[in-house]
Amino acid sequence: MVDECTVERLGDGAFTNAANGVVDTFPTEIYSGKCKMQQTMSQSSTPVSGGHQFTVQDTRWDTPVSAGPFQIDDVVTVTAAVLDPQLVGRQYRVVELFHKSAATAQRTRVEEVPA
Repeated sequence: MVDECTVERLGDGAFTNAANGVVDTFPTEIYSGKCKMQQTMSQSSTPVSGGHQFTVQDTRWDTPVSAGPFQIDDVVTVTAAVLDPQLVGRQYRVVELFHKSAATAQRTRVEEVPA
């Protein structure tokens, strides 16, 4: 794994952002270190909900076995990407956890968070 990322989990304490009035929570950093991002399929799906069409691409996020533990809704931010600088700054939300005996890496399913 040659890329790097940080993972944050939204905390319990809520506050109102004075700039935009949005209620938010304080994030806690869960992990910072090596990772790998990979699109698992070259095709996307386009579900429709509420009259809006969405594009969903299946993305896998790999981390060392010792990283975490992660939870659904944790936010992954790519901080360094050696082979694809366009990944830097992209954010993903954990949507499925990975559990396996004798794993060599955690292979977690994530969805990109629109900017």
